[in-house]
Amino acid sequence: MAVAFYNHARIYQRRKAEIDAAIFGVLESGRLDWGDNVPAFEAEFAAYVGGAHAVTVNSGTAALKIALLALGIGPGDEVITVSNTDIGTISAIHFTGATSVWVDIDPQTLCMNVDQAEAAITPRTRAILPVDMFGHPASLVELTALARAKGLAIVEDACLALGAEIDGRKIGTFADVTCFSFAPTKHLGSIGSGGACVVGDASLADRIRKISSYGQDRARHRAIGATPPPLHHETEGLNERMDEIQAAVLRVKLTDVPASLDARNRQAALYAAAFGDVTKVPTVRPGMRHAFRNYVIHHDARDELREGLRRRGIGTALSYAPPMHLQPIYADKDLREGALLVTERSCSRLLGLPIGPHLDDSEIAEVADAVRAEAMSLR
Repeated sequence: MAVAFYNHARIYQRRKAEIDAAIFGVLESGRLDWGDNVPAFEAEFAAYVGGAHAVTVNSGTAALKIALLALGIGPGDEVITVSNTDIGTISAIHFTGATSVWVDIDPQTLCMNVDQAEAAITPRTRAILPVDMFGHPASLVELTALARAKGLAIVEDACLALGAEIDGRKIGTFADVTCFSFAPTKHLGSIGSGGACVVGDASLADRIRKISSYGQDRARHRAIGATPPPLHHETEGLNERMDEIQAAVLRVKLTDVPASLDARNRQAALYAAAFGDVTKVPTVRPGMRHAFRNYVIHHDARDELREGLRRRGIGTALSYAPPMHLQPIYADKDLREGALLVTERSCSRLLGLPIGPHLDDSEIAEVADAVRAEAMSLR
């Protein structure tokens, strides 16, 4: 491809020496789990987002699921969320035994419509789960106020929005639990999979930590030696924790996140300036900083535009489309086409373009020129 959607090898080469040293350091230590890198990364990550506590897990999906479990959400409960998201958001709700209730989105930000969220609240509602879509923060101030007034929890899916801000305050300090993903394609990408819950309440953080680690205090596992201490399970436990190698690599790459965010915002500005009126570009609400994990345009002839870009060697993506309520797995919920009009219109027109620190400005210009040329030809 002339411009690949992702280029993991290029990112690795820029930090190869440090990443290799971090990996070999873990291997040579003999502590492949329950070592020092996980708690060290948790402290460093919490400091970066400004949160009180960070608990690492092995994926963003695990972060969402364990957050809901730690809040006591389960069978008979309802969780309000959106449909233009990854299936992991929805699966996390369903794996607790709770029911997802989908509401429509704001046509500009593509995040949860606050009025629709309020209208969807029933006596069974236990939580609201907004998604910071493509890196734009959801209306967290308004949604948090709504949740507090109704006695509900807020679990934020920030898997696409590391580093995003509202009025200078980073995502990670608004919700009861903010969930992040460290999949390789994210702002802070592991070499496999990873995630984290950022929490303000110490007791909730402790419960998340235990659920993700066999239902026992982490100190017990770190103390295992020739004479293991007795089992002491305080909660139901899963094995969905982060391993030492991932934590070691993420500690190296965390320092690059600010520069990565700057690059994404610069590239987004270059795209917006180049496209003019040939396609709809992302909106950023005043007072918010978009993290631009995805740069998503909208075009009425999306499929034809995408095919033209493919012929030119430009990688694209149909990010989270079609939406979850129209996926075969959820046909039993009987939400047919037309149920969420704004969501459906967006998902039928959206197209993700390459963006990120793996690209230089000349590649962004190449993509922009190709999009403009193809879009003009479709008029």
